[in-house]
Amino acid sequence: MRVMDKQSFEEAKERKFSLKYGEPYKLDKYDILILKALNKDARQSLAELSSKVKLSRDAIRNRIRKMIKAEVIHAFKPILNPPKIGYPIINYVFISLFADSPETEKKFSQYVMNHPNITYAASLIGKWDYVLYIFARNPGEFSFIMKELRQRFPKLIKDYDVYGVLEEFKYDEGAEVL
Repeated sequence: MRVMDKQSFEEAKERKFSLKYGEPYKLDKYDILILKALNKDARQSLAELSSKVKLSRDAIRNRIRKMIKAEVIHAFKPILNPPKIGYPIINYVFISLFADSPETEKKFSQYVMNHPNITYAASLIGKWDYVLYIFARNPGEFSFIMKELRQRFPKLIKDYDVYGVLEEFKYDEGAEVL
């Protein structure tokens, strides 16, 4: 697949995104303007970007290709509204673990990362070992997910807190730091 070609859903699903360290990419003022514009609306045309950034469409296309190749840009993706797709129950679950074997914690980590209702899992947040972002169709489904998690890892989970999400005011992919 060439850069900037459309991906199939299978290609997009297989692509893994992770932080890449090393020499920082040298962003100039035009790259920053492009990234900020894409962060606001990644679906805008090259012509629209051209009028905002004051560069030709070809120059913008080339800069975007370079930033994709350098892994500055990971993806162009939709931001979903979970209640509109049937998941009105959204909770952050903060979990603290007992010091168990590394194998058990690895199984836990793999389980939550592959669970279809858990879309985000971060580790090592203050006293909490994990923060999960769980979507459910109804309160019963959320309770089932939590019960299943506790039953699957009874000797690992020390404590947990649940915080319901009523409304998200901003979704940020990171371009605001530029």
